[in-house]
Formats: sequence, structure tokens, C-alpha cells
Amino acid sequence: MEHSTSESEKNIEYSAKVAENLRDVWNDVWNIFEPDNSWKDDQSKRTMIQQKLVYFSPKHSEDVEHIDKVIKAVTRGVALTQAAVDWKHPTIGDESCYRKKGRTAHEKFRGFQWRLVIAYSGFEITYKGLMNYFEKGTNLNIIHDFINKCNLPTYQKLEPPIPKQKSNLQKWLSKEDEAIAEFLGVNDGDKTNINQWLVKSQAVCHWEEAFKLAKALRNTTAHGFLQPTKVGKWKLKNSFRILADNLAEIMTYGLRKLV
Repeated sequence: MEHSTSESEKNIEYSAKVAENLRDVWNDVWNIFEPDNSWKDDQSKRTMIQQKLVYFSPKHSEDVEHIDKVIKAVTRGVALTQAAVDWKHPTIGDESCYRKKGRTAHEKFRGFQWRLVIAYSGFEITYKGLMNYFEKGTNLNIIHDFINKCNLPTYQKLEPPIPKQKSNLQKWLSKEDEAIAEFLGVNDGDKTNINQWLVKSQAVCHWEEAFKLAKALRNTTAHGFLQPTKVGKWKLKNSFRILADNLAEIMTYGLRKLV
């Protein structure tokens, strides 16, 4: 087994606290925004919301369409990440087989992978809305600014797992697989971040590094490059849980700036 029962329970408890904190801060934010669409007819409310949003970007305006776009983006993003971190025992597989035999390890690993994918999607929508950045792709300068504005506590270091077969890891990230990785949309930055953490055993020590690793693992999962069997073999399950929680934590601290 990858972790003892007590450690798994501790991880689940921590995830539950992360989920609760995100839910609580969003309730506080929505208490300012509500009722839904009220900002469309209330100039004073739009002004108040805009004054809060300029903390993240001075380019936020009081324009009805703009305020509506930002609020709906953030609402959608928070809902996605909330759904991810609320997913205590993620699994993806055939429900009929589950009723007969129970969930396989493979299905559980895949579940943790997609828990991170969903959390990342919500995080991306949220930070882009708050930072008034609606371009495609990831701008690491915007991410850097956003994380700095969140005033996060010291990051709890994420140590790399210790897989038994590092040769398989190195081959996976090597030039032998470079063509397929490129085809599947896994870029050099993603490979570098995974290589530093997983192959070179360099711990993740800062929130921005955690985001970059989450992005890399999200991309390798969403584009089909990282299979659940490798997640199990390389002992990545708990790291997928932690990184999804990290994204929710960053969002929580960011949303508190609106309250």
C-alpha cells in the first residue's frame, strides 16, 4: 500500500478542511454579490465590486458586461474546484463492475488524477477572472502576481515520492517519448518541473512551484500521457491529492481579499 490507513485518514481530514475553508470564504463573497444579477441594475453595487477587484488588477472596470463576466467566471471556477476537493474518495471506472468486485487500484489512481484536473480547471478560471486575464494559455507572470497578492502562509514542503524504478521515469521523460509528448501537448516546462521533482528528487518548497507541478501533472493526465498504472508505480496518488488541495488553498486566500 502507498500509505498507512492513519496517514490516509489524515489526508482526507486535511482535504475536508480545505474544502470547508473554500466553501466558507465563497459564502462570504457571495453575501456581497447576492442576489444573483443584482449588479446589473445597481450602479453602487458595481462600484463596490469593482473597488474590490482592482486589488487584483487596476484594469477592472465598472462596466456592466465586465463585472458580470468576472463574477460569472469566478462563480464557475469556484464551483469546479469545490466539487474537486469535496470528492473524498475519487474513482473513475465501470459502475457495474464496481458493484460486483469493488473499485480497483487503477480506478482509484485515475480518480485522483482527474480530481486534480477538475481542481486545476476551476483554479484557472478563477485566477483569470480575478486578474482580468482572459487570454488562452498560462501566463506565468500573471500567476506569480496572483499568488503574491494572495498573501499565503509558508508552503508546507511537498517531498517527492521514492519510486522503485526510476529508470522507467527517466525513459518516460526522455527523448524516446519526446515526439508523443509533444503531440499530446506536454511542453518542455511541464517535463522540466516533473523531472526536477520526481527524477531529481527536489522537493516543492513554494506555492508557485506547487502550481507549476500541478499544471504539469494536470497536462500529462488530461492529454493521456500519464497513465494510472504509472501513478501507482511511482507512488503519486497522495501528491495528486495534495496539489489539488493546494490550488483550492490559493483560491481561498485570494477570495478573502474580496471580503
